[in-house]
Amino acid sequence: MSALGILVIVALFSFFVTVVIRLLPPYMEGRAVKTVIEGVAAASNAEQSLGEVSKRLTTAFITNQINSLDPKKVKIYRDKGKIKINANYEFRTPLFDGVDAVLIFTDNIVTID
Repeated sequence: MSALGILVIVALFSFFVTVVIRLLPPYMEGRAVKTVIEGVAAASNAEQSLGEVSKRLTTAFITNQINSLDPKKVKIYRDKGKIKINANYEFRTPLFDGVDAVLIFTDNIVTID
């Protein structure tokens, strides 16, 4: 293999390692958000007030050190007698100069019966 071939392989490897290093932590935190809201939903019931659910959610975010999503931006509302927690969000992180990556988490909706 020539020096140019080796250089291309090293550049591609470096690119993929950089992408994994930048995207893995926010992805794992996104999965933690889903786990936290599911845990809050399991520990709550539909008779509770929205404030109580919000307080429980804020405490769970602090306990699990979730920093990419502000608990105040999580929508908690009543719909047909049930409480819904909507924690859908997107996370933007820079990859390289002028190039950003966006992670969109759209499966973070939980219903409390």
